[in-house]
Amino acid sequence: MFLGGTRRFGLLARGRGRVVLLVVVAATCVFVATAAGFSARQSPRGGAAAPSRGVAGQQFTGLAARVLSRPSAVRGTDGRFHIAYELVLTNMTQFPVNVERVEVRDARTHRVLQSLAGRALSSRMNPVAESNTGRKPADPTLMSSSGSSIVWFDVRVRSKADIPRVIEHRIVASTKGQKAFRFSSLVGRVSLRSGPPVVLGPPVRSGIWLAMEGCCDFNTHHRRGLLTVDGNMGVSQRFAIDWILLDRQHRAWVGSPARLSSYFSYGQPEIAVAAGTIVIARDGIPNSPPPHDPKPPPPLARLTGNYVELRVSPGIYVTYAHMKPGSVRVHVGQHVRRGQLLGELGNSGNSATPHLHLQVQITPSFVSDGLPYVFNRFHLLGEITEPVTDSNLGLRPNGKLPFAPARHPGTRRHEMPLNLNVVQFSDAR
Repeated sequence: MFLGGTRRFGLLARGRGRVVLLVVVAATCVFVATAAGFSARQSPRGGAAAPSRGVAGQQFTGLAARVLSRPSAVRGTDGRFHIAYELVLTNMTQFPVNVERVEVRDARTHRVLQSLAGRALSSRMNPVAESNTGRKPADPTLMSSSGSSIVWFDVRVRSKADIPRVIEHRIVASTKGQKAFRFSSLVGRVSLRSGPPVVLGPPVRSGIWLAMEGCCDFNTHHRRGLLTVDGNMGVSQRFAIDWILLDRQHRAWVGSPARLSSYFSYGQPEIAVAAGTIVIARDGIPNSPPPHDPKPPPPLARLTGNYVELRVSPGIYVTYAHMKPGSVRVHVGQHVRRGQLLGELGNSGNSATPHLHLQVQITPSFVSDGLPYVFNRFHLLGEITEPVTDSNLGLRPNGKLPFAPARHPGTRRHEMPLNLNVVQFSDAR
């Protein structure tokens, strides 16, 4: 338990065969539970008090923590393995707390895999209530008493051998007030999912395709799309990609951006990424007029517009969203083969400009937990060098996007395209 200033705290402690109510007054101290009772240690001046462990290795912590999903590692086009996940922190003290540093550690070796502080932390942390609002809090790392914040991680390691089995988090924080003190907490221990990500074939035919709003360390409405549905927080779009077709001049549209026919993506075939069974096939929702986001946004049941859910194996479902009305070619219960036509790319639901929203999740519901995936084979061409989304694509002066060739272009196998990668699917039929 962490105490500061001259406030009075009560703590109900259970010992061996006894219950003790402690009332203490402290200044800049850390109180530690042990088998024999409680002891206090003075925090080092200017440093954080190290967490001391008591009964069965347990400790009091000023911050509660939970990981929203068991993390998974996926190899990206940068050659690194990405572990993208979220940590929710709740301030359990009576004081405002400023989070100064967050470390991700291998729980077995205690090797630090990622350390966030300063701007690196403030750009990846925000109060839970500020998620999806577009607002930037004045001090993202400051937590009010009883307040909750989320930290968005993209932990990168060089090789499979470097992927930890279990991770934990060390938080260094300080209270605000007349008699502030610093403390550290070891929280959020979680094991990684075992096994490789699902391997998919191409979701579209051949052509030059932009992977828009993709993984992993970007402030996009996919990666940081925190949703609360039926009382459960989750990030279903954690690894989602919005696919748009470009021409050889790297233009996404020509003509008027207010016409759907101006976009090269519109009406393109969408194909099965793997053999499987159709569990949802919805049609009949009209396109949203480009190039602005629908106002007001559609209700939850219509966010995806016309869409198809494909079950490719137990616990692995693929969502194809925003399809063209009248284009869905499959029905519920139908078994499809890899490469089979499912429908056409459109702009239905919560979509500003035509794109294929593709994601993988653990249940047929598109708001269930998002999973990583890799493609069997594709050709990496380069990347778009400015942020672009379906919301601003049609608001640009023209449809041409700034392109930079890849440092190492060529065929990639069993990798996930990262945000703004430009690729060709070499095995599309």
